[in-house]
Amino acid sequence: MGTGKQRTERGATGDGPGRRPPVWLGRAAVVAILGLGVAHLLVTGGFVLSGQQEPTPGFLVWVFAPLLVALGPAAAAVSLMRPGAEGAPKRGPVWAAGTTAVLTTLLALVGLAPLAFGASPASLFLGPGPYALPCAVLFTALTLSARARRGTAVPPEGRSATTPGTARGTGRTPA
Repeated sequence: MGTGKQRTERGATGDGPGRRPPVWLGRAAVVAILGLGVAHLLVTGGFVLSGQQEPTPGFLVWVFAPLLVALGPAAAAVSLMRPGAEGAPKRGPVWAAGTTAVLTTLLALVGLAPLAFGASPASLFLGPGPYALPCAVLFTALTLSARARRGTAVPPEGRSATTPGTARGTGRTPA
């Protein structure tokens, strides 16, 4: 069995019996969801900057609200990958990441659907499809990784640690 330091390092990277998803996966999910929000800001905000749209309060909400909403899933991803945290991830961030995975999958499907009807591939970058697809993949992987680790426990250390099948009453003794 490894030392406490090895165990912390393994948990921080997502390797071995750690309880957190890999840090790189959480960081990639954060970048992807914030990229989706920024892409929405640039595509829709461009109409105001070019003078094609009046900057009404309702339109400004439409421009900035998705970026603000993206901060929630980004915070959930950060919470799931915190390397210094002990114990299994809380249910709230796992549910938030799972909900984000489902919603961004639907958003990617809706955004890429015009391809099936003959839309120009270049026009797809004005919609959410190519920006939501990485979010869908990364948040699905993050959710599954966090969910798989919720039930795992770090094995105890020391001489009193028992291996499976060697507990009292099993008739076996540790070797």
